[in-house]
Amino acid sequence: MIERLPDMYGTDVGVHVVDTDLNSGTMRLRMRATADHITSSGTLDEALVATVTDNHTTFLLISHSLMLDPDEMPISVSVCLSVHTMARIAPGTDVDIVCSVPLADKKLNQPQASAIFVDARNPQIVYAKASHTKQFKDVLGYSSKL
Repeated sequence: MIERLPDMYGTDVGVHVVDTDLNSGTMRLRMRATADHITSSGTLDEALVATVTDNHTTFLLISHSLMLDPDEMPISVSVCLSVHTMARIAPGTDVDIVCSVPLADKKLNQPQASAIFVDARNPQIVYAKASHTKQFKDVLGYSSKL
């Protein structure tokens, strides 16, 4: 009998969307850190930070692209995902995650986004930072028109 491995960092890690503003290219999420989210060194687990960043900044980038060109569904691949943990955190701490894309004249400069994990009560405490770079492309001449 094959034993099922625990789903450590899938899409359901207790993160919920607080607000989204596609005009400014930002999304704020919230989660409560649990003991499972924290490493033996006391920081947020880098795999958790990477998963949350990948999942939510991808939707932010694609949503913003569709807002600019609703007839074009961007096909993208991640080309770089960088994670840095910065401060120790205790179980039960509420964390705000601020995801953003760099905008110039309300258009994406590049398919890149960032996520900053801060204390919900004291945003001066930064628990982790991550950046996510994607490449939008037409795969093998496939037209991605909806």
